[in-house]
Amino acid sequence: MRQCSDAPARRRIPRTKLTVPGPPADLVSRPRLLTVLDGASEAALVFVGAPAGFGKTVLLAEWARRRGPGAVAWLAADAEDNDDHLFWSAVLETLGRCGRLPGGNPLRLLAVPEAPSTDLGFLSTVADALDALPEPVVLVVDSAQEITAPEPWHGLQALVRHQPAGLCLAVSSRREPPLPLGRVRLADRLVEVGAAALRFTAEEAETLLAAADRAIPRDQVARVVAGTGGWPAGLRLATASAARHGNLRDFETGRDDAVLAYLADEALASLTPAHRELLRTISICDEVPAGLATVLCGRTDAEAMLRELGEPATRLVDTAGTPPHHRVTPLLRTYLRAQQERRAPDRTRALHATAERWFAGHHRPAPALLHSVRSGNPARVGDLLREHAVTLFLAGEHDVLRQALTLLEDRRIAAGAPAALVSAALCLEAAETSAARLHLARAEASWPARPAPELPLLRRLTHARLAQLDRTPAGALRAAEQADEEPSAGSALRGLAAVHRAGVLIARGHRGPAREALVRVLGTAEQVHQDFTVARCLTLLGELACHDGDYRAMDTLARRAESRLPHQDFPRSVQGAQARALMAYGALLRGEPADCVEHAKRVGQLLGDAPARAARDLRMFAETLRGAAEFELGTWHAGLRRMRRARNRLGTGRGCPAGHAALCAVLEQRAALRLGAAGQARETVRWALPVLAGSGELLLMRARTQLRLGRHHAASTVLRTLADDAPPLELAWVPIEASLLGVQAALAAGARDRAARLLGDALRAAEPAGVRFPFVFAPPELVGFLTSRLGRLGTGERFAGEVLALRRRLRTPPMPAPLTERERGVLRLLPTQRSIDEIAQDLTVSPNTVKTHVRGIYAKLDVRSRREAVTIAQERGLLDAEVADFTV
Repeated sequence: MRQCSDAPARRRIPRTKLTVPGPPADLVSRPRLLTVLDGASEAALVFVGAPAGFGKTVLLAEWARRRGPGAVAWLAADAEDNDDHLFWSAVLETLGRCGRLPGGNPLRLLAVPEAPSTDLGFLSTVADALDALPEPVVLVVDSAQEITAPEPWHGLQALVRHQPAGLCLAVSSRREPPLPLGRVRLADRLVEVGAAALRFTAEEAETLLAAADRAIPRDQVARVVAGTGGWPAGLRLATASAARHGNLRDFETGRDDAVLAYLADEALASLTPAHRELLRTISICDEVPAGLATVLCGRTDAEAMLRELGEPATRLVDTAGTPPHHRVTPLLRTYLRAQQERRAPDRTRALHATAERWFAGHHRPAPALLHSVRSGNPARVGDLLREHAVTLFLAGEHDVLRQALTLLEDRRIAAGAPAALVSAALCLEAAETSAARLHLARAEASWPARPAPELPLLRRLTHARLAQLDRTPAGALRAAEQADEEPSAGSALRGLAAVHRAGVLIARGHRGPAREALVRVLGTAEQVHQDFTVARCLTLLGELACHDGDYRAMDTLARRAESRLPHQDFPRSVQGAQARALMAYGALLRGEPADCVEHAKRVGQLLGDAPARAARDLRMFAETLRGAAEFELGTWHAGLRRMRRARNRLGTGRGCPAGHAALCAVLEQRAALRLGAAGQARETVRWALPVLAGSGELLLMRARTQLRLGRHHAASTVLRTLADDAPPLELAWVPIEASLLGVQAALAAGARDRAARLLGDALRAAEPAGVRFPFVFAPPELVGFLTSRLGRLGTGERFAGEVLALRRRLRTPPMPAPLTERERGVLRLLPTQRSIDEIAQDLTVSPNTVKTHVRGIYAKLDVRSRREAVTIAQERGLLDAEVADFTV
């Protein structure tokens, strides 16, 4: 063994080069990636490879800290490590600092020869010393792309070939290192983490962006993730930009100079001028199909240059498909495009015109229309609209249509009847019925003497949609029937007309034929890429599945529909709101209240304050679901208050669809009774009575009331009527809830055998539909009985286990003891500063009775004073508008 005395001494190495970096202030732990790295215990090599800004160092440093002191030797590589002697001095120094290296290990005294990477004796000594370690050490070589000399890599290759049991080599680099990765991969001893895995998920991004003091609202996280492609550095730039400006406007429009400077320094600095110019030129396009770059740049080698820009070391261009199409990474594209528009607006418009001609010549009307708008050529925009407006509407390209129509309107150019009808249809999909009527009037005023065959059909369909959104069923049926009479052979509108016909069948109660028709239309529309028609079909099929109680299918169909609707700049979308409402409903029934809240919020964002009656009903439907979910998450009073507001805004029960009314009533009454708000429960039943008279939902609510009053025999009698008479139902899951209510009544009567039978019925009905809601949020006595029956539930055993596991995972706080009606009356008078005697006079009871109620209020609210009671009551929403009447 060489000692320090008979060979050149090791070079001095800065301590910072060998120290694991500390965590950044905004560290987001990545358990999913740390788990992958933890699997490297038997691996010879770990490779974390991605371009700049992907968080390679942060990830490896967190992993190193998790492995504990003495388990990791850290080496932050830089250009000086191209000196072979310095590199191996650093390697031995950092290994020697490891606690797992025994005091007598040769590596602590081993000298570094002049040419260590070609000195077989030196390398053998290192390998043998590592092989003798009692526990393996991880040697991290971070930023390995800085090592460009062949000698250090030659030495590392030798170590990897020797495979010492005490060493795991972990390398992070912007490019693949010159190590035998293929051989190690074949031996299943390679752990790889690439750029795709390092991109932040929506959940990780939300955690990171929360550091921006909510300058980035939660509902904008998905948009930021899409705009940055999940690039960690891009997300941090977004956070910093939002903190500086208070919003994301400058970041998203490419006008934040700090972001531009980072991109120039990190992403573009190493490129040749030709590559930078290519990126600037093609940045005008969201997508660059094969051949377009050559036309835009005038370079025959453009495709080859794009492939170079897509290599792992840079990854500035994503390439996919056959033939290939290219995309500049989203954030870089935004900033290059903004820079180009500012510096060379005339050239930018000329490039857009070139792109428009190319896309039009390749039968791509959507990007052709978009580039014609961006080139500022209204004549060309009008030509493309006349030829392709209907096709683009059916394909779901609504955002580009709106941009084109806005350009013509800004230039005060009359677009004619076809464009006016498409404008009306677009307004209706945003639930803007008043604006739609205006465009319909314009279409009538400019109606041609000899309209194209599809024009009358489009007019009929638009009128049918208007009547549907206005909640005028007779008008919707009449307009749809008239549309059915229009000749549609050969028209692109055939599928949409068939969807309207299916709507007529559903309104008449012919659900089977409607489903068959929708399935046929769906297949055809998918083949011709009519995404809007596809989404309409899927949404209606989802509503049919909902009515049938097939809630798993409902959720699947709603998600498919939502995926067909592009995330456009224009926020409003009735179609998207309908799909999201079904997804919110499905989440609640699955027992996932947090997901229900998020979907319900999205419904409100997609509808805004649109005036259409159907939009109002859908908003209130989603608000009810959100209130019910918030209630189950533990914000009981706020959730119940939200449900009450939604019901009041719907007006009378007769003013909304029966299914909506049934859901609003059943959920609100359930929550009100559980919280002891008997008055609100009675109010809810009275509201629903005109719509639900004779329904199973009304019987369910009556049984709940009887059980709440302690009349378990009366509740059982009502439930038997519900089971035996099979009254009509709007909510297919009501029988499951009724069976569980029967379990509670049977337990109250001491009839455990009957309770067990009803519990089995409920489990057998709930499992196929995936309805966990009534079980997960059941009262404690029912959950206790379910738990006691484990092992004796037969086919329901697995489902019961899922329900109980979900309850444990949610960990919702226990329901507070409800205030009695008299306690609520006393509570409302506490903020008035009346004395106990004065409150007793107002309520016509004795002062001692009031004192008893006050003690009960203090105990249930867990307070000790009148002031605390008022404060807590206000926070929980127990003091509503009725308090104002007493305090005036």
